[in-house]
Amino acid sequence: MARTLVLAIAMFMVSSTAMGVTQRKSANLNSSEHTLFYPDDENRGFKDAHPPSDAVLDALLATPEVKDTVDEMSDHKRDISREAIRKLFETVPVELSDANEKSYVVVGKFPMSGGDCDWFWIVRTGSKSAKVILYAAGLSLELQRTKTHGYRDIRGTWGTAADHGYLMYRYHGPSYNKGYEDV
Repeated sequence: MARTLVLAIAMFMVSSTAMGVTQRKSANLNSSEHTLFYPDDENRGFKDAHPPSDAVLDALLATPEVKDTVDEMSDHKRDISREAIRKLFETVPVELSDANEKSYVVVGKFPMSGGDCDWFWIVRTGSKSAKVILYAAGLSLELQRTKTHGYRDIRGTWGTAADHGYLMYRYHGPSYNKGYEDV
């Protein structure tokens, strides 16, 4: 009886270990891929950033946040040339889905940001154009291992002097839904 129990426990441990290794393998991320985008003093996730391509910049220029900011810059006689606006963004390529398309995390630099937060966009590029599939204001974005409709879930953080929290964004084609409180 004791021998049978020991054998059963040993088999369970081997089985559990094998299942755990398999689960970790399937959840592993590309080790060189950035998953945390937090433009704080260490500029996490944006150290290798580049200005946006023409297609990505065109997609950004079509958003209300960027349009309104460009209008305000114009009202204050600031340079609103295409190249001046391009310098207000940093982009990093990311893999959001298994589809054969490129995606980018974009962060705005002043004045393409809030007074107490950063502005983030996720832009997906296709063969002909690019499209913003998420806009989020907050402190950071983090790509998750979990997926919805084939695209990685994204967790955002926000904070004020009095409170802080998390928002989870899930893809519901053709874009990410508005975040909800992640408890």
